[in-house]
Amino acid sequence: MKKIIVIIILLFSLALPGVSVAGSQSVLIQNATVMTASDLGILENTDLLIENGLIAAIGKQLTANDAEIIDASNMIVTPGLIAPHSQLGLVEIELEQQTRDDSTDHYSAGFSIANAFNPSSTLIPYNRSGGITSAIVVPASAKTNFSGMASVFNLDGKLLTQPIAQDIAMVMNYGAESDSRASQILLLEDAFEKAVRFKRNKASILRGNYFDYGVYTIRDLEAIMRVLDKDIPLLVRSNRAQDLLTMIAIAKKYRIKMVFYGAKEAWRIADVLAREDIPVILDPMDNIPSSFDAIAARMDNAALLNAAGVTILITSQSTHNSYLSRQGAGNAAAYGLPQDEALKALTINVADVFGLSQDRGSIAVGKSADLVIWDGNPLEVSSFATAMMIEGHSISLISRSRRLRDKYLIELGLK
Repeated sequence: MKKIIVIIILLFSLALPGVSVAGSQSVLIQNATVMTASDLGILENTDLLIENGLIAAIGKQLTANDAEIIDASNMIVTPGLIAPHSQLGLVEIELEQQTRDDSTDHYSAGFSIANAFNPSSTLIPYNRSGGITSAIVVPASAKTNFSGMASVFNLDGKLLTQPIAQDIAMVMNYGAESDSRASQILLLEDAFEKAVRFKRNKASILRGNYFDYGVYTIRDLEAIMRVLDKDIPLLVRSNRAQDLLTMIAIAKKYRIKMVFYGAKEAWRIADVLAREDIPVILDPMDNIPSSFDAIAARMDNAALLNAAGVTILITSQSTHNSYLSRQGAGNAAAYGLPQDEALKALTINVADVFGLSQDRGSIAVGKSADLVIWDGNPLEVSSFATAMMIEGHSISLISRSRRLRDKYLIELGLK
């Protein structure tokens, strides 16, 4: 019996996460309920033809020569879910510094995590099995107000993974810190002004003329200028309604693009957020007044923001459990957020906000075939992913935790 167990475990270990399990260039998914996360809405008994990594056709009774056929009768197909804020690929064990690449003592605004992403992280197949196909990966350090810049990655597990898009947003914190909020704003404005002066006099500075860099490097100041030039948005981690209003005033003063993360009290200023077209990343499961910055937290935050016309993105605050964003979306739906909007908050809204919607985030002809097939409503915790594609390649849903589960089930004689 022990020999059989060892053989099974070895076979599972050979099922490497991210390896394609289908060699066909064409795949035809038939008879599915397709939740498109687009204006097409939900399509019943619909076929999807995948060719060369793209969605080639959507319709009924499609045919294709030499295509692999997947019968998705009584199944639901959605776009792959996108984690809008995580340290996937940067953090393995939070309390073990050697497994963390999300912080630095050398840079602040200019800290790019693009070259630190680990596609072999055990957290990737674990979260991928919950429907996450790509992620906005952000730094967590905060040497100054700024943490650094975010990049986007596929979670297909390929060793040669390159960012889908690199340095697409700058991340900062604002709120209850060791320093006064007033001081944080002054430091932020000083950083902006310093970046402007550096850009204006860059040629002479690089020739050797004196310039007071303060706590910043050239890389930091050039990154800040990308925000001021509206090349990338400023992603602000903040919760208190008054703090959000303060940052909105900064955005208007400097005419920059802004995205809020956390935003537990955002519902209090929903009309302002809608008017200023500022998206909000939130975790509907994180809905209690856990700090003095979140006294007005409430369970229907997402529904109230959506009703006001705010673009919402749904996340899970735990990188290790980024896939729980799906449960958060279901929770938001239970408190008034329409289900189609809940799905969009996991997919196309993320793609739109971070400039990825041309290629992913919804099911449409010509887009990347990042797809998940579910055995039930994806907003229900009792539903599970049964198959997944990333850029048209079938992706294993086996994770280390699933192999361990099966191992002990076998040992207990339950499988």
